Amino acid sequence: MDVGQIDTLLAKQSTDWDEIFAEVNEWRGTCLHHFSVVEVAVAETLLALSEVSSAAIPLRHLIGQRLEDLTAATAAGGPFEEAGKTAQVELLHYRERHEHFRNLLCHGLVKITVERGGRWMLVMRVLAFRSGKADRVVLVLDQNEAAARLESLKRDAQKLGSVLGQLRKAAVG
Repeated sequence: MDVGQIDTLLAKQSTDWDEIFAEVNEWRGTCLHHFSVVEVAVAETLLALSEVSSAAIPLRHLIGQRLEDLTAATAAGGPFEEAGKTAQVELLHYRERHEHFRNLLCHGLVKITVERGGRWMLVMRVLAFRSGKADRVVLVLDQNEAAARLESLKRDAQKLGSVLGQLRKAAVG
């Protein structure tokens, strides 16, 4: 094989970084959209519950705090224990499956790598502090895993949003 043939072969295998970055950014943006849908539903639910409850329902700034407050309001002994049973289950499910991922996606450093076949892979890293200790987390997702993660997030966000809408409706009477 001569130099011209090698150059031709390499040109055919070249990576279109702009296209890959556009795909990854579209995926990230869609994930963020579904997280935002949940965050709005949680905020609206807390607001609605605070307006009809004699118990103090906090309206705090950070989403982690809001999830904790909504979980407490619908938990056993909480002011919306009965009306919020389904919401409690969905909240716990959502938090277990997606809260850690949200932190990585929103606050982590993302590195994109590309396999020889042109499929991308993400290496997501975040440094968090828990109880005064460094907690370094790394998540590696290939393109197929990223697509599956997005579908799971979309499905769970829609379900939680629906359940929270039902809770708001039940709470306001």
